Amino acid sequence: MPLGLMYVLGHFVFFLAYRVLHYRRNVIRKNLKNAFPEKSETELAQIEKSFYKYFVDFLVESVKAISISKKNVVKRTTIKNPELIDKLHAQNKNLIVLCGHYSNWEFYSLTLPELVKYNTYSVYQPLKNKFFDKVLYNSRTRNGMNLIKTKETIPFFNCSDNDENRMVILVNDQSPGNLNRAYWNYFLNQETGWNFGPEKLARKYDYAVLFGYARRIKRGHYEVEFRPISLDSSLLNEGQITHKYSMMLEELIRERPQFWLWSHRRWKHNRPTEVPLVDKEKAIA
Repeated sequence: MPLGLMYVLGHFVFFLAYRVLHYRRNVIRKNLKNAFPEKSETELAQIEKSFYKYFVDFLVESVKAISISKKNVVKRTTIKNPELIDKLHAQNKNLIVLCGHYSNWEFYSLTLPELVKYNTYSVYQPLKNKFFDKVLYNSRTRNGMNLIKTKETIPFFNCSDNDENRMVILVNDQSPGNLNRAYWNYFLNQETGWNFGPEKLARKYDYAVLFGYARRIKRGHYEVEFRPISLDSSLLNEGQITHKYSMMLEELIRERPQFWLWSHRRWKHNRPTEVPLVDKEKAIA
């Protein structure tokens, strides 16, 4: 089915999700209100509605990602600053690209292998449903993206190949699994825990760390931009990589908040009292 026609059908899905089913409305409203206490009820309502529209478009594009041609999806995505990636590749520098659930991360998986010289990898958590896990796996890997199961992350990094330049995509805006070992700071006006794993991997295996995201240019079209977080982790204090990433992500979300996944329960856990909260000044010192 053409993507344009799928968008038309998406209007019906939007009506159901927004007007009838109120999909995760309480979670979305709570997240928005806590993140933007300075905004009026009218402003929050507008962001909420815009989020539902984006979310339905994302679902439509994710379904289309299963069958969209390589030529078509590559036409829909460009890299804003390819010179940075080319420079790091020429230096034989392995990369960790940190990103969040922002814009369309499914097109991200389909296009990066075609747009960069690196061998591309993405860490993912397999779905419990075997059928849908297979569909998702086949969709994300069919253009050259290599998927690494979460439990296989450490063995993957331990198994180095000096002839291979790696770009590893890590999504790091979920609620952390181990609250006591997480990095805690203020993010979107709330105490927020972060998985410390990406920073530890970068330090141990000497990977450069970039912030990567896909800006939505228009419906179904995206522009990927990479920003350096740390090209040499030995020059930064512990925690600074994680903190800089969180601040870059917050800046992006505040710029266009409707394109972040407000329906997930990012703040479902509280910070343990014995774990310190890192303030901004200490983090960037």
